[in-house]
Amino acid sequence: MKRIHVVFAAVTLGVVLFAALPRRLGGQAGDSPQNSASFPDERDLAAKKKTLLSESTDLEEMGKSLKGRNFDTALRVDQKAQQGIMELDSALWLLGIYDNMQCAPDREIAKTALKNRLAFYSYLLGLEADQVAGDLTFANSLATLQTELRVKDELRAAKSKLDEIVSSVQ
Repeated sequence: MKRIHVVFAAVTLGVVLFAALPRRLGGQAGDSPQNSASFPDERDLAAKKKTLLSESTDLEEMGKSLKGRNFDTALRVDQKAQQGIMELDSALWLLGIYDNMQCAPDREIAKTALKNRLAFYSYLLGLEADQVAGDLTFANSLATLQTELRVKDELRAAKSKLDEIVSSVQ
């Protein structure tokens, strides 16, 4: 009986969130992404997220044939790419919700929280890029090294984009 209540509560919460979230986040309300104030920024972040996901997949595939230190390095860089993907995903959700806020007082309150979170994600992306840079010295495989360099560059580019968004949030 308890299980039925938990399932019912989860379904109810899902329906409420679906109706409350902006359209591009899977809900029903809100403007289309093309009308969003920061849509180009969100599109850029989504592209960086997609690139990191692709590089992560490549590292995972390469890792199947690596051993020892090369495998460990590829795994660490892949983990940093995955963390970057999660941070960009979180940033995209926050931006999507903020873009669809119509109440000026609520938007003003949310602005501070948005800037704080985006700055934090930017900081984390910078740390991850620095950690990947440190791991590059251990890569012996040229293909792995190139992929790891792209991950580092993409993490730094995502950090720069978030810094740019933080400074432009209105």
